[in-house]
Amino acid sequence: MLNFRKLKKIKGDASFRKFYRNKNNRSIVVYAKKDKVKNLLIYDAVNKILNKNKILAPKLINQNYKNNYIEVEDFGDNTLFKVLKHNKTNKEFF
Repeated sequence: MLNFRKLKKIKGDASFRKFYRNKNNRSIVVYAKKDKVKNLLIYDAVNKILNKNKILAPKLINQNYKNNYIEVEDFGDNTLFKVLKHNKTNKEFF
């Protein structure tokens, strides 16, 4: 079982999922106690569909559905918003 105290909590999305950064193996732990099927299984399934269609999404590293979490690749702190904001050709949109 993962020790969540050793992980750094990070901002997530508007769901019931909580996200933690695991610096030891460069991964993100996605935790969801509520609606495990919707919040973990479907999250992973959507990522697999995106990857299959050559759209970059975090790949599953480890899963422990019994304890309400999955572990996925960590892409770092960059977001699409940050990339677009710093790109000079997109300045007019921000």
